[in-house]
Amino acid sequence: MRKILWIVTFAMVIVNAKDTVDAKTYISSIHSKQIEAKELYKLIKKDEDNLYIVDIREPDQVGHGEIFHLNLVTITRGYLEFKIEKEIPNKDAQVVIYCCTGKRGNLAAKTLTDMGYTNVASLKWGIREWVTEGYPLDTVYGEVFLKDIKPAVK
Repeated sequence: MRKILWIVTFAMVIVNAKDTVDAKTYISSIHSKQIEAKELYKLIKKDEDNLYIVDIREPDQVGHGEIFHLNLVTITRGYLEFKIEKEIPNKDAQVVIYCCTGKRGNLAAKTLTDMGYTNVASLKWGIREWVTEGYPLDTVYGEVFLKDIKPAVK
């Protein structure tokens, strides 16, 4: 009986082993819906109540500025699955997720889709693209357009 149990267990390990992939392969296989900075800016200007923007960056990154919206939700990527349903109970709401470069946002968008959210996108290239395209950041100093800041030259 032990031999049979051992053989069955070994067979299950071998069958499951072929389904595993390395992190780089897994991440590159995720193709969640993405939205460009220009599209997100237009959505924000429409000022729809059903739009939620989710910032999944770490607290030290959020401190540099964020995309302003009344329905801004800040949840780090590590707590997303635990807190999102409390923050956004309507799984049909329009949700746009962003991080710094878009990689974590893409993973988070897949997670929310897997959790049953029906209208999820990640900000393509993250907040860096938002800033590069000249859109404002909400900071402790107010709204800042980084494209207008000139480096101090001495």
